[in-house]
Amino acid sequence: MRILLAISFLNVITAFKDETAASRILQGVPAAIGEFPYVVAIKVDDKFRCGGFIYNERWVVTVASCVNGFNNVLDRVTVEAGIVSLKMPEPSQQLIRIESFHLYDSYNESLTGPLHDLALIQTRLPFTFNSEVNFSYYDETSREMATFIGWGVAEVIGDGGSYSNELRKAMITVNSTICQSAYGTSYQNAYMICTGDADAGDTQSPCQYDEGSPLVQNGYVVGVMSRNSGCDASGTVIPTIYTRLSVYYNWMVTTAGIQPLPSLVQLDRSLSEPETN
Repeated sequence: MRILLAISFLNVITAFKDETAASRILQGVPAAIGEFPYVVAIKVDDKFRCGGFIYNERWVVTVASCVNGFNNVLDRVTVEAGIVSLKMPEPSQQLIRIESFHLYDSYNESLTGPLHDLALIQTRLPFTFNSEVNFSYYDETSREMATFIGWGVAEVIGDGGSYSNELRKAMITVNSTICQSAYGTSYQNAYMICTGDADAGDTQSPCQYDEGSPLVQNGYVVGVMSRNSGCDASGTVIPTIYTRLSVYYNWMVTTAGIQPLPSLVQLDRSLSEPETN
């Protein structure tokens, strides 16, 4: 059961968020090269803007709310794969420019929160798959716990942040009632996934600039981070909304084609087969 994405923006200037704002994964631990080979950084003028994951050799999945309007600056946008550091070049790094953006047809950027927040990015050149750069399948949520991966801050200080330039991962709880309480009718469980349950022991939250980064279960991406209400210096766990990928299968296949066969996934069995309990 698998499905995927879309893209859009209104004003590119306002969309390019202030780098001093509180942002990215709060807490979390560093990820290793090759641990999540499908995670990519989306940059404008070499500045990090949001995350995404590799769908196949020429396509990346992210959220529309991150890249809406980027068609106006197409030549300035790049996708960077095979890295954990945003500053230090990696031998495994693949930096590719963008051919086009495709927002989900019914993406709605409303004041109460976007619906169908999904986008696909077509790259000019294909990725070269190896142990550090690879695609991920996507699927429906299947268990309570999930892993979130993104570039973010380990600590938020007042209105700013002490940025981590390293890719980080965090275990978080999937619980739809948390977002229903926090966001009301703007949270629609049929199209969204919710994480962030302090009562279940969560201590970590995604933040701004983590948009588009993947939520993973059983080695499959189940959602991409859409929004939350930000992070604060107290370390409060924030309910976070993700676009539920499984419901967008037809659009993803029509736009970006099919995903590679499992035999093309190299060195990581978890990318081609779910864990067994």
